[in-house]
Amino acid sequence: MEQKLLMLGSTGRGTKELLLEAKRRGLYTIITDNLSIEQSPTKEYADEYWMISTSEIDLLEKKCRENDIKAIMNGISTYNISIAMELCRRLGLSCYATPESWHYTIDKRAFKDLCISCSVPVAQDYYISTNPTKEEFQKVVYPVVVKAIDQSANRGMSYCDNKDELIDACDYARSMSSSDVVIVERKLEGREYTAWYALADGSASLINFASMYNQSGYPSNCYSVTTTHTNKLGRYLKEVDPNFKEALKKAGCKEGIAWIEMMLDKDGHFYVLETGYRMSGDMMARVHKNVSHFDTYAWLVDIAAGKKHLVEDLPEGQKQEPQRCGCSYILWSEKEGKISRIEGLNEIAKIQGININIDGNLSVGDGVVKHQYLYVITFDTDDSYKMCNVINKINETVKIYDQNNEDIVIRYTDFSSLNAGE
Repeated sequence: MEQKLLMLGSTGRGTKELLLEAKRRGLYTIITDNLSIEQSPTKEYADEYWMISTSEIDLLEKKCRENDIKAIMNGISTYNISIAMELCRRLGLSCYATPESWHYTIDKRAFKDLCISCSVPVAQDYYISTNPTKEEFQKVVYPVVVKAIDQSANRGMSYCDNKDELIDACDYARSMSSSDVVIVERKLEGREYTAWYALADGSASLINFASMYNQSGYPSNCYSVTTTHTNKLGRYLKEVDPNFKEALKKAGCKEGIAWIEMMLDKDGHFYVLETGYRMSGDMMARVHKNVSHFDTYAWLVDIAAGKKHLVEDLPEGQKQEPQRCGCSYILWSEKEGKISRIEGLNEIAKIQGININIDGNLSVGDGVVKHQYLYVITFDTDDSYKMCNVINKINETVKIYDQNNEDIVIRYTDFSSLNAGE
């Protein structure tokens, strides 16, 4: 009898890749959420789909028991990971994350305290209570950044240069959060970087370290390019890697995949910003298959299907820049609008000699907000110069127009920085 796997949610990035990996192994795949197949074409890849929202956990538990589900997975959705953990607990199935380890990806205060306890470098922070005192304000050295304690993707975040802005920012962060606690810390200035890890039996190994670039004039969180081409790996291995591995162990992250984002500040040192105990939304897991020779999707399907990875199964930790140059190029919206037409995606998918993957599900008539992900385009090339040529070709070819017939794509153009690997 085929082993049955239930996929929670059909629209999360990485879902299709996990589903296809499961099917390749002969698992019978089922996807569930409350979206129609027209709204979510990924459902077409599954052997079966259910029209049950992932929020209906009691009903899902009942259906899983009736259908003898033996594995449960999801893509990058943080909400669905919490559902997967609970369903696996109820059904006695394998899940790489636990509520205790997952806690550090949700609670920024807990994660920062964990980093401090393991000597992972983080920005200096300040305590601001719900009814702040004069002494609390006097200790703050501006500029600072204010963050909601339990939000990701920069929701609830503000930069402040004075007391009045700080008061407003704290109110805003609390309005976006389920907690009254906010993070107030020194504002860092510099480029952001990401590091991905594979975990097995409580040990971690660095899959890849990469640089992140945003187009000048746009918010730093609109990082357009993530690339494996970087000249900062040596500094990362010295300043962060060993201590972050210890933090993962202390957090109870024993299996699966984890990543951190950090900034190389103007003082010349790294400071860690946040972590994720899941795949990242930039689809770099696909890049890692070719460039770092590690298959994230296979690793996660292994765990869901009940395979116990051993320390010797871990990839050898990265020690030098990969031979090939991997890239995730995210097209962001410059402004709010309604899509009137999309051009060029089919053309770039046929660029000779380059395997390009395009992730996104925009349609004519869809509304978008300012600084929204439009498409994620991943590929790898022989070197950084060819990577820049592909990005330039995408810039010239892909057009996404709003209701006023204006192209709303933010394009990355600082190729000298990309080539330098700064």
